[in-house]
Amino acid sequence: MPATRFARRILPHPDVLAKTPGLRWLGNYLGPRPWLWVAHRRRVALGAGLGLAVGVIPLPTQMPLAAAAAIAFRGNVAAAVAATWVTNPFTLVPIWSLAIFLGRLVSGHDGPIATPEMLALDWTHPDTWLSSLWLWVQALGTPLLIGLPLAGLVLGSLLYLLVYFAWWAVIRGERWRRLRERARRAKA
Repeated sequence: MPATRFARRILPHPDVLAKTPGLRWLGNYLGPRPWLWVAHRRRVALGAGLGLAVGVIPLPTQMPLAAAAAIAFRGNVAAAVAATWVTNPFTLVPIWSLAIFLGRLVSGHDGPIATPEMLALDWTHPDTWLSSLWLWVQALGTPLLIGLPLAGLVLGSLLYLLVYFAWWAVIRGERWRRLRERARRAKA
């Protein structure tokens, strides 16, 4: 199945979004702007790269920020939102390790990094969670805070290239398969 047809099949149409409660605004916005939703190789790759770049930075509003970045840079909004899901509790350690490595490399930090013992959350008082999380991130130090945007840039760029060339390879394979079938039918 061609990659573009597959992408069109799995992405909801803007008209469907316009009828969905909670997403009505997005469907109405995307309807007259098809370039933000179309399943095109460059747009999907750009959206995915932007989504991962935004998703690396620990914010509670990753998906809306990724959608806004995709709109600003004319990337695919669905790919941007979906790429934020790459950052999850299972990928947090490798991504933050890369961020700390890049932060140390750029800032020239040679000494040991103060690692916090444990994230101390008082589960009975949700109003203290944000301040506890901020103290925990500060304990990780400057290399993390410098490295997170750098890791987002590096990982977003790599995902852009991966999606772009994977899509190209799929298209190339489909063309090669069709040419082979035509040659086989011409012989028969």
